[in-house]
Amino acid sequence: MSSSQRPLMALFGGTFDPFHDGHAQLCDLVLSHPEVTQLRVVPCQIPALKDEAQATPEQRLEMLERWVASRSDEDRLLVDDRELRRPGPSYTLDTVRDLHLEYPDSQTVFVLGADAFAGMAQWRGIEDLIQETHFWVFGRGSQPIEPPALPLTQVESLADLGQHRSGLWIAGPSSERDWASRELRDNTQQWRYAIPAPIQDYIQQHGLYRDTDE
Repeated sequence: MSSSQRPLMALFGGTFDPFHDGHAQLCDLVLSHPEVTQLRVVPCQIPALKDEAQATPEQRLEMLERWVASRSDEDRLLVDDRELRRPGPSYTLDTVRDLHLEYPDSQTVFVLGADAFAGMAQWRGIEDLIQETHFWVFGRGSQPIEPPALPLTQVESLADLGQHRSGLWIAGPSSERDWASRELRDNTQQWRYAIPAPIQDYIQQHGLYRDTDE
């Protein structure tokens, strides 16, 4: 990182109900870039555009914390619970603004999947959000990245993000694991392949989603 470039903080938000290996691989891809000084995984309280989570906020938070504690890169990876402490639906704009107030010297990039990116025009305050942060978009499996009809400019590298405060997006590689949380909640046969071991253990200990003795 050059002396003129601000520390790059990546933000990865979601319901994480449950967090699975597709999410984990995306985190690994982000952290493989040394330019990223910190990756914050931000579980939401109430998703604004999805059904309410089955696991409680406390359970989803503990699952994520157990997964992070099992890794060797805790200095760059952390769980940020600010949306769980905020009542009502979770809006990315509020979170990004909070973080800019708390870390004014950091540059932020919001990490998301291609499906969320394609529907981003529906997000509350999206035009204001574009003025606050950049976006790092990852495909899932063979799913192509289709940019929304928004005033965003694509760039080729993370270094390019430092040239502007906000409004840019960069494409990351596609995840090899095409899992979806809604499918895994009802398919215990896939858990051993699709959910990190610390989270599997927690699900079984607390009897979440389905009877895990099946």
